[in-house]
Amino acid sequence: MNELNSALYGTLSAGTALTALLPGTTSFYYQIPPDNPTYPLVVWNLQGGGDLNMTPKRRKSLVVYIRAYSKISAAQAGSIDKQIDTLLHGKSLSVSGWSNYWLMRESDVELVENPPDGNKIYSAGGFYRVEIEKS
Repeated sequence: MNELNSALYGTLSAGTALTALLPGTTSFYYQIPPDNPTYPLVVWNLQGGGDLNMTPKRRKSLVVYIRAYSKISAAQAGSIDKQIDTLLHGKSLSVSGWSNYWLMRESDVELVENPPDGNKIYSAGGFYRVEIEKS
């Protein structure tokens, strides 16, 4: 959903407390960052969901996984995740052509990746339930 991706990017990149923890507004990526990105960074992707088919109006209930990655520490990834949560949990997104009536964090995820070069990559984030209705 391009409209949802635009809304997430707009909301996250406009968060001054969040962007203060990142190298810039180019630190936000849908699905996967480019090769050799600058850390820390934020990535999101659609995990699942779809049409609710409960009313004549089109409604979607989607789960989006949003997480921060850091090569410094789990604490840094966690601080970035905290700012993401502040911007999104219980808030409303401006999704073009849709009205957002539900946006809540449903679960937390913290992981450590061990790439072959031995430099750990820490991540912290969560799954967000986004419910939207066609305007």
